[in-house]
Amino acid sequence: MLYKICDINSIQGNCMKVFQLKIKSNVIDVLIGKINGKLFACNNYCPHRGASLSKSDLSPSNFRIMCYLHDFEYDLTTGKLEKIPIKWSNQNSEWKKSDNLVLYKIIEKDNKIYLDIP
Repeated sequence: MLYKICDINSIQGNCMKVFQLKIKSNVIDVLIGKINGKLFACNNYCPHRGASLSKSDLSPSNFRIMCYLHDFEYDLTTGKLEKIPIKWSNQNSEWKKSDNLVLYKIIEKDNKIYLDIP
């Protein structure tokens, strides 16, 4: 199902914004951003410990987002965890576990951004 989110011009280069989306009886926070002219959309919560990714840093050189809380890096193309900082190497393996980032398919149509969410 397509959900209209915003105008394309609402998302500036190498920036991101949070939008609340109501799906049935659930409300989800979606983070939409643009890196080097390419849009991405993901769940706003880090799959490691739930921190808000909207407070995090984008890495334009490798199309990643680095969570501000523990510096875990996720690929915004695949959603996969790509890097855990060495400072956490002595942590328990259970603590270092993380799911993949939840990504959403973006459709640009008539100067609007839509998300395709099943």
